[in-house]
Amino acid sequence: MYYISNLENNCALSVVKKRLGDFKGTEGEQYHVRTSRGLPEGGSFVPIYIFQNGKLRRCPNRSWSVFNLFYGFR
Repeated sequence: MYYISNLENNCALSVVKKRLGDFKGTEGEQYHVRTSRGLPEGGSFVPIYIFQNGKLRRCPNRSWSVFNLFYGFR
């Protein structure tokens, strides 16, 4: 299963698809793609994909987003 969310949503809302080819996005939009439902507490790197020519492809210039890096620090 793949959890796909728009880059601006920061993984808050996701679409669940069995295969990346099943996803129908907007041409030129960037998406976070992950294989687990939640994000780990310690920190996680989520790859960024871009929808081009009817397919999701790895974004060549900006490939990762970092989430929850400082979770738990006060």
